[in-house]
Amino acid sequence: MDAKTYIKNYIQSADKVISDFFAKKIKEVGDIGEGGKGVLIAVDMLKRYEKFSKGGKKLRGSLIQLGYEIAGGKRKNVLEASTCIEIIHSFLLMHDDIQDMDEIRRKNPTIHKQYENGKEIEITSKDFSHYGVSMGINMGDLGAYLGMEVLLGSRLNSENKLKAAIYLSRLLQRVAFGQGLDVTYENMEGISEHDVLQVHLHKTSVYTIGGPLKIGALLGGADNNIIEAIEKYGKPVGIAFQLRDDELGLFSDEDTLGKPIGGDIKEGKNTILHIKALEFAKKEDKKFLEYAYGNRKINKKDIKKVCDMTIQYGAFEYSQELSKKLVAEGKKYVPEITSDIDLQETLFNMADYIIERNS
Repeated sequence: MDAKTYIKNYIQSADKVISDFFAKKIKEVGDIGEGGKGVLIAVDMLKRYEKFSKGGKKLRGSLIQLGYEIAGGKRKNVLEASTCIEIIHSFLLMHDDIQDMDEIRRKNPTIHKQYENGKEIEITSKDFSHYGVSMGINMGDLGAYLGMEVLLGSRLNSENKLKAAIYLSRLLQRVAFGQGLDVTYENMEGISEHDVLQVHLHKTSVYTIGGPLKIGALLGGADNNIIEAIEKYGKPVGIAFQLRDDELGLFSDEDTLGKPIGGDIKEGKNTILHIKALEFAKKEDKKFLEYAYGNRKINKKDIKKVCDMTIQYGAFEYSQELSKKLVAEGKKYVPEITSDIDLQETLFNMADYIIERNS
């Protein structure tokens, strides 16, 4: 099946499951604050979380579903459990936005910026910024446990659920280490292509492609040969996913991307586009790139100049060619994952979609 169609169909089903789950959770928090202001705050948090979780690409949840199908299961049986990673992904984004000091996500204010307002829940504060960050952290913490509840509370084989939950826990540990590398490397000099690809592998790759497929396959009771093939498929395709994300971060537009263009430049992110442009640039242009990356006050004109240099010196082309090689590498393992022609086609199409998508 075409990847866009597969994901679109998944989103329609998953969003209803997410709404039903949060409706249930809202009914459960009536005792917070013994029915006073506490319940209003708890309900507010859950409503914001539901709205946030119903946005985004839902790629990871759809891949849990696909992994379950690969193991021989039916979509409807894993739908509820698959949404666990979308709820967890929301928590990771909330914390990521705090660390990156981002103000816009999915065309709306980031969660911590929403809470900076304070007016919607009628609070007073001497430091609304600190309150916003605090609530952003609390919201993320809440989502971590909501996601695990969705997975472990689903009506699937208990032994398979346990295996999947343990793996998901280990997967999220890897994401935390990858995020630690990412924010630390932003403050170090001499970061290499190898370093950048290691961040992509641990922070994004396994968590985005191979990890969700593996969770679905574990939930469906797949054997070790399938699991190993999924891992071999997921690593290179997942790195290609991040390379495309970085390309979109410079060359998309705000309406399509859902957040301002050039954020990676302002944050000084160590992307392939960044380090290769520096490597290939002439002396004066290299100085400009060094000035631009990590400069939060950079203007739109200078952001465009960075983008132009990224193309001019071949860094953009280098990233695209690397992505194609990685996707081709991952595709080689599709026949080892499944002999079902339709599922093979979906896996092939998913890999191509990763580097062709516009958002």
